[in-house]
Amino acid sequence: MTTAPAREAWIDVAKGIAITLVVLYHAIMYLDEVGLAGALAPLNPLFDTFRMPLFFFMSGILAASAIRLPYWQLFRKRMSLLLYLYIAWVTLQTLFLLALPPISPSGTPNATWASLVTLFVRPSSNLWFIYALPLFFTLAWLMRRWPPLVQIALTAVLAVLFGASLLHTGSPWDKMGKYLVFFIAAIYLGPLVRRLVPFVRWWHVVPLCLGYAALVVATTKLNLTKVPFVLLVLSALAVAVGITVAVLLARLPAFDFVRSLGSRTLPIYLVHTFPMTALASVLVIADVQVSVVIATLLPPLLCAGAIVLALALHRRFHAVPGIFTVPVRSWASAPQRNVISTGSHR
Repeated sequence: MTTAPAREAWIDVAKGIAITLVVLYHAIMYLDEVGLAGALAPLNPLFDTFRMPLFFFMSGILAASAIRLPYWQLFRKRMSLLLYLYIAWVTLQTLFLLALPPISPSGTPNATWASLVTLFVRPSSNLWFIYALPLFFTLAWLMRRWPPLVQIALTAVLAVLFGASLLHTGSPWDKMGKYLVFFIAAIYLGPLVRRLVPFVRWWHVVPLCLGYAALVVATTKLNLTKVPFVLLVLSALAVAVGITVAVLLARLPAFDFVRSLGSRTLPIYLVHTFPMTALASVLVIADVQVSVVIATLLPPLLCAGAIVLALALHRRFHAVPGIFTVPVRSWASAPQRNVISTGSHR
């Protein structure tokens, strides 16, 4: 009997780091809407080159075998669930936001009914990632016979154009354009990364982290983020940082909770903005004012609370068809425990 391959802990840890940063980003963003993000508000953009490049790279590593399937199998195994969840949760999120009092102090509506009509044309600002993955899978499948260097070069050019705002839509399409290269590159670089992982030591991680931090601060201070290739280089370095840090943390039992988060990215991603928008709406109505010190503590607390709530809701409702799974089992060829990972660890 064939034994199933063991899960690679560092992959889950990397995804755990990425999803935590995504949740923290939204916590800071929504609290900053009501002036309660404290000293963290100006720091939020500094991680733009880290969160999603790492997330898409990890998804690409796990997608390599899938793009060799016939397209109809790829659709059923990797894409149908993602597309269903995108439609279902954008609808739920829109209805939730419409029911809330305005979050913006200016009274701007939280959402419009039109967003339900245009969800494929103008992707959801909160849930665009699970729409991007089926599109990326399709592009990777269409290009699968092209030389890998050509695929990476073309998507890198696209990333540079969007990163420098030479191409600009003012919607999540910009982010998709910037991050496609990491998904494509990971498909072909994944085997090399996996071979190098056992050799990672702390003296590799420290200079990478310090170099990345210094470059992020320098490019931000000098306003160089729109210079062509700057964001691409920083994002590539961030992926290296994220992977090496994840490898080290995966070896320490004390950080096993990060691995656990990485194996449950789906419910966290889908649910986490609901408590944030609700809290922001309440804070606007109550006109809450706190000190900068307390306001600085609020985003991490909200981040942790949103993650705990998301996991609790998933534990309670994961078996109910149509919430975290497709409503009809035959729509997808196999259940996917962690859809955002888009694959198993092998």
